[in-house]
Amino acid sequence: MNRFSFLSGDSDRARLPVALLSGFLGSGKTTLVNALLRDPRMAGTAVAVNEFGEIPLDRDLIDHGADKTVVMANGCLCCNLAGDMEDAVMRLFSRREDGEVPRFERLIIEPSGLSDPAPIAQAILRNPVMSGTMRLEAIVTTVDAFFADRQAARHAEFAKQVGLADCLVLTKTDLVTAETIDRLTASLRDQSPAAPIRIAAHGAIDAASLFPPRFFDSSLPATGPDRSSFFAESIDPDHLTRYDSVSFMADRPLNWRAFDTWLRKIRLGHADQLLRIKGMLHIDGADGPVVIQGVHHVLNAPVELDAWPSADKRSRLVLIADRATIVAAKQSWAAALPGMT
Repeated sequence: MNRFSFLSGDSDRARLPVALLSGFLGSGKTTLVNALLRDPRMAGTAVAVNEFGEIPLDRDLIDHGADKTVVMANGCLCCNLAGDMEDAVMRLFSRREDGEVPRFERLIIEPSGLSDPAPIAQAILRNPVMSGTMRLEAIVTTVDAFFADRQAARHAEFAKQVGLADCLVLTKTDLVTAETIDRLTASLRDQSPAAPIRIAAHGAIDAASLFPPRFFDSSLPATGPDRSSFFAESIDPDHLTRYDSVSFMADRPLNWRAFDTWLRKIRLGHADQLLRIKGMLHIDGADGPVVIQGVHHVLNAPVELDAWPSADKRSRLVLIADRATIVAAKQSWAAALPGMT
């Protein structure tokens, strides 16, 4: 039993790892999914999609009931996200628990290309049933190198999909020049500075470069935010980027009440512009690290892990937000938690 009322009582390792595969219409999500599912490491993966008709049904696929779920030869599943997103995902999970479909080990959710991924991520974080049975491991966004400029100019969803990404995947790079790729890469880094950018040639990409290790093996400990993505002094006064990232480090254990009060003010005061919250925290009195993550104002129930992944037990917190939110967070962090960096 947890000694702290703020910690989730659910076993983190027992929860199903989930990844969101976002990206605008025609950006190559389905091509990427089909390539990923051929990777032996992805065996036992379920993919829940909106546009079910886009998935090619070859002779290795078997019709599996009224929910339009198909079982592939390598143990993967594909199903149609008909109706309400939360209901569809939980219906698939229930069928897994009841033995109606093979017991898949991880889930990729591929929403419509016109979707803002934030509400879907929030559903996984805030829905009591979903958050108790699933954990959000990554948001991966595909970007069409050929049409990215046009989509960015015309569709607000494009910016949200890019800004929320933990990893960006450039597709259709064979259709553009090297100069275009360089310019697009620079633009994407402006919009999502903490997300690594990968290139997929006709969908071919190493699955391990897109997802964290725990997406493949739930027995592995969480690693927390990637230290390489920390930008302690990421704000450039002359930089006009809409979104940026900032990291906070703490060399000594945090008092949960003071930290929670600080974070609640940021979440509620800057909800629309606060895209992501990810952190691994050393909380005073907790034996293991406490992992938190959120989207906008919605924060998943904090989870205490069994042990630290390394000897480094410093708290690490990353925020991705607009410049004004980051400036406010940095100023209030020093005031709320004196002595922290």
